[in-house]
Amino acid sequence: MIHPSGGQYFGAGALALLVHGVFVIGLVYSVTWKRLPELPVYADLWTELPPLPEPVAPPPPVHPVVPPEPLPVPPAVDLKADIELEARKEERRRLEAERREQAQREQAEQERRRIEAQQRLEQEAARQQREREAAEARRLEAERKRQEEAARRQEETRRLALERARRELDEELARQLQEDLAGEVRLLQRGTRSQAEAAGRLRMIEDYRGRIRNKIQGYLRLPPNLIGNPEVVYQVRLLPDGEVLRLTLVKSSGQPAYDRQVELAILRASPLPLPPDRELASAFREELILKFRPFEEEGAGT
Repeated sequence: MIHPSGGQYFGAGALALLVHGVFVIGLVYSVTWKRLPELPVYADLWTELPPLPEPVAPPPPVHPVVPPEPLPVPPAVDLKADIELEARKEERRRLEAERREQAQREQAEQERRRIEAQQRLEQEAARQQREREAAEARRLEAERKRQEEAARRQEETRRLALERARRELDEELARQLQEDLAGEVRLLQRGTRSQAEAAGRLRMIEDYRGRIRNKIQGYLRLPPNLIGNPEVVYQVRLLPDGEVLRLTLVKSSGQPAYDRQVELAILRASPLPLPPDRELASAFREELILKFRPFEEEGAGT
């Protein structure tokens, strides 16, 4: 297809203007060249002037008709180039879609790896927590067994100590009985002392035993869970002023709470009263055996 050039458009327009000009000149000439015949004149007489006609608006101006511009003729289409261009665009769109899909796949893969790594971290943290808890449980179990073993050994040591103290107490009581008998024999054999003095010394011994017991009883507080009427025996060693130097449990009552209360009462009653006689006071200080029952009177022995 051959497209008209700009010069061809200009020639066609000039030719159209020339034709219209000739048409207008011919129209004017055909109207003005004829001469009209003369006609008689007629006049009407009016007594009154007729009303003036209303002014009439002039007609709108008539614009000259402009011929429409010819439509531009589209350039010739190169189908092969258009097909190649469309193919290249389609290829670019396909490549762009593949790049977006690849980016989405890579992003999804990265997200999957991140989730798996997070899960592995959480599983490792949970495993370590379980191991710590298991180790703590093993430590607590070992500590419990150690404490039980220590308590068992302590109880065994205490039992052996009580048995040894009981044997020593029996031996000490036998020795003291022999010494008391020997002392009483000596007192009776002494020619310088009368039987009245010996009886007075015995009464003094019993009197101070009672004083010591009464003072300790004043500090004794029985535990609320006491069962029966148990007996507990303590061995006491005193200082010259009556202060308690050493306190040994010789025989347990079988109720630790009651044993502890008797021990506290002896310590709170310190210093204990001693007889004025130096010989008797020395005998009290060396070895003082105290027996206690909560609901009956028991004497104190030395």
